[in-house]
Amino acid sequence: MDARHQFDGMPPQKRAKNEEETPVDGEVDRISDLPEGVLHHLLSLMPAHDAVRTSVLARRWRHLWRSAPAIRFTTRGWSGSADRFNQFVDRVLLLRRHGAPLESCDFHLLPTEVYSDEFLDANKRAVKRWIWRALRRQVRVLRFCHQFGAEFVLPNLTLVSQQLTVLKLDGVSTNESLLDFSGCPSLVDLTMEGCFANSHKISSSSLKHLRIDSCFLYDENHRTRMSLPNLVSLELDYILGRTPLLESMPSLETAIVRLGSETSNWCDKGESGGCSNDLCEGCRYYWGSDYDHGLCVLLGSLSQATDLELSAGRSTIVFRRDLKWCPAFSKLQTLFLDEWVVADDLSPLIWFLQHSPILEKLSLQLLVQTNSAGTAGRYVPIEQAVASDHLEVVEIKCREVDDMVVAILKVLNVFGIPQEKIQIYKQVLAVLTL
Repeated sequence: MDARHQFDGMPPQKRAKNEEETPVDGEVDRISDLPEGVLHHLLSLMPAHDAVRTSVLARRWRHLWRSAPAIRFTTRGWSGSADRFNQFVDRVLLLRRHGAPLESCDFHLLPTEVYSDEFLDANKRAVKRWIWRALRRQVRVLRFCHQFGAEFVLPNLTLVSQQLTVLKLDGVSTNESLLDFSGCPSLVDLTMEGCFANSHKISSSSLKHLRIDSCFLYDENHRTRMSLPNLVSLELDYILGRTPLLESMPSLETAIVRLGSETSNWCDKGESGGCSNDLCEGCRYYWGSDYDHGLCVLLGSLSQATDLELSAGRSTIVFRRDLKWCPAFSKLQTLFLDEWVVADDLSPLIWFLQHSPILEKLSLQLLVQTNSAGTAGRYVPIEQAVASDHLEVVEIKCREVDDMVVAILKVLNVFGIPQEKIQIYKQVLAVLTL
């Protein structure tokens, strides 16, 4: 395929019939005899610029790329100019065969000698046009991955699609309109990795699965509210900035929340803040106007989960303060907690033992040094010290059996949990030396 056709996304000029059907070097073309579904699958695995090149192979291949169920645009392996790449993407989406279902469309942008962050930033209109055309082609799975040095700010765009079911964003900065999914009634799966979400709300009435990994959630005056009433699974992994405010999630089954050590919700004065200084960043960022309603930030909306992981180390007070307003975890069966639950005292651990009536498995990971809590038993009202009758196993992973572990064992004993149900695993942290 010549350079003009490669960059413009156009099929080559029609050749004579005898030329098209003559095997190269006398070889038999067996691949072209494969079922069309198999050929479409092969084309879907290729970068789009390689898939288009197959149009020169034989008559049968000439238009196959126009109806492949997946398109993968990537700058990896692209040998032309940046302008040519943009033109190529436009042409491929325009020449998509009408009526051919588009299962997925990927934009995987990597830095190259000619395709720079500055060029992409100067061509935001092209990106907006690409996404819009992919949605016009009724794409079901849309992925946009930007792997340059800094986040790429996606243009102002409201997604509207009756067919979009899966959306993945990687390494981009999103605006308010993009995270309003009211125009995507079929969206069920959203993943955001390494993104900067500058929005006061993420909302969807259809979303069932949400994963946000290593993202910065930022709104100058408010927390990012998540209004996702039909969510089934949630994963918030290493969230930076202000911890989001979760609204009601009555359908939630599984939740993993790992707050990063760089979250803005911390205070070095202790669990209650310990100070009245309005300039204290920990107190100001934690309370703010979001707490006028007196509800939890996270735990209240997680209380319907059956499987729950809560990790925060010792640098955040969000979980501990949420427990003051949180209802019982009436459906919780498996629970994983790390050091935050035993820092300074054991009251959070005691709270969960008292408010998880059908808990079956409790896992505690204590790999970071914690304060001694030899008197933790005094926090347990004896008349309420009854653990779930369903609790079958308690796993404690620690570096050593120190005073904190001994205090935990005392609490478990007060709750009537027999020793045979408690398993202690000593783990050694690996240290890499160069």
